[in-house]
Amino acid sequence: MTWKIERWLSDVFPGEAGLFSAYSTLSDRELAIVAAGVLDLALAELIANRLINIPKECEAFLGLDESGDAPAGNSGARIQLALLLGIIRIEDARILRVIKNIRNRFAHRVNVDFLHPTVRPLIRNLYTLWYDRSEFILRSAPQSARDAQIRGLREIEKKIGLVPQAGAGLLLAVFAIYQAYLYRLNDRIERIQYVVGRKVS
Repeated sequence: MTWKIERWLSDVFPGEAGLFSAYSTLSDRELAIVAAGVLDLALAELIANRLINIPKECEAFLGLDESGDAPAGNSGARIQLALLLGIIRIEDARILRVIKNIRNRFAHRVNVDFLHPTVRPLIRNLYTLWYDRSEFILRSAPQSARDAQIRGLREIEKKIGLVPQAGAGLLLAVFAIYQAYLYRLNDRIERIQYVVGRKVS
């Protein structure tokens, strides 16, 4: 086995109950970078569980062996591959791409926060996409939880672009719920089987 990077479920995922507390004390920069990194790691593991079971090939393809030339070794490629493999929906891909772009702003600039002119439109876009998507993701949650989510989002919306905590709070909420969502998807991932020589419907 050549898997060298951390494993999401065994090494990183704090459990559904600990999602907010595990990350709520991070600085804005840490949150932006860690949230995107953890979701990228989750996608890598879900994709690995979906691909044909040839561990060394899979790990090299996804960059899990820390090789720098892996075809699906970066976040953008993993989002696209997860979408094309049916692991996530197009709405998820859009949200994950915005989170990736927020991460890039924080990782590649020195003076940046959630009010920075290059970050504010991303936070606004994240809010719009998340508002629409959260209804689907939380559909099995109790009505009281869904109502609380809507109230919380509306409060955040009023403060986006005015206080950095609104952007950080939105990113933390989306990140925590997406980790729980991907955790639940993990049990539904079915490995692709060889199909050469068989009729595929």
